[in-house]
Amino acid sequence: MIDPPPAGMINIDLDTSSLEASIAEFARLTRKDLGQVTKDQAGMLVAHVIAITPPGHAAATSDQGGISLAAKKSGEASLASDIAKIFPTTRLAPAAIDQLIAARHEWQGANGTKLLTHVKANSMADMKLIHAQARNPKSGRTRSMGGRFAAITRPALLKQYIKQEMAKVGLLNAGWISAATALKTASRNVPQWIKRHGNKPGGAIVRDNGPMISIRIFNSQAWFPGDMQRRVADALRRREAGLRKAMEAVLERRAKAAQK
Repeated sequence: MIDPPPAGMINIDLDTSSLEASIAEFARLTRKDLGQVTKDQAGMLVAHVIAITPPGHAAATSDQGGISLAAKKSGEASLASDIAKIFPTTRLAPAAIDQLIAARHEWQGANGTKLLTHVKANSMADMKLIHAQARNPKSGRTRSMGGRFAAITRPALLKQYIKQEMAKVGLLNAGWISAATALKTASRNVPQWIKRHGNKPGGAIVRDNGPMISIRIFNSQAWFPGDMQRRVADALRRREAGLRKAMEAVLERRAKAAQK
C-alpha cells in the first residue's frame, strides 16, 4: 500500500487501490517480491511528485519523466513577477519619494496603478519584510499589498532582491529529498537546483507487515498550492500508466520469444 503524502499544512487523502492492484499484478507477472516492487514503484512515484510540485507541473517534465529545467525557469519568472508587483521602481531622490507618499500619489507602473501609502524599501531587509507581509500565507504568492498598494524602491535594489529570492526556487521540491533518498529514487529526478537546498523537513515511513507493505511519503515545507491534491492524483495516474506500459512490454517480449 502506498499512502499519499501529508504535505506541509495540508493532508492529501487519495484512493491508491488502482495503483496497488497494478503493482500486485506486475509482481505476479514478473515473479518478483511484492514488497520490493512496492518500494521500487514508490521511489518512482516520488519522482513524479517532485515533478508536479511547484515550480513543476505536468507540462514541464523531462524526457525521463522527472522535473525539467523549464520548471526552474518558470518558477524564477513567476517569482520575479510577484516581487515586481509590489515594488515599483524610481530614480527620484528620497525626499521627492516622501512627498509622493505623503500626497497619496497614484503611481503608474508596468503592473498598473499603485497607491503609494507604504514605506519606502531602502534596503534588502525592508524588501524582505514587505515581501513577507504581501505573501499569501498558504501559497506564498503575493497579494500585491491589497491589489493597489506598493512600496517604492530603487531599480538596482529590486534587481538584487529578485536575484536573491530566485536562488530559493526548488525549496518546496527539496522537502521530498529525504523520501527520494530513502526509496532510492533515480538521482536524475532530483536535479542540482533542488539538491542545492539540502535535505528539508520530510521523509518516508516504510512499514513492512509480512505480505503487506505500507509506505508514507511526506514533505513538511510551507506554501503548497491549493491544487496539490489534484497534482498528486495526476502523479498516481502517471505512475500507474508507466507500470501498465512496463507490463505490456514484458508480455510483448514473451510473445516474441514464444514465436522463435
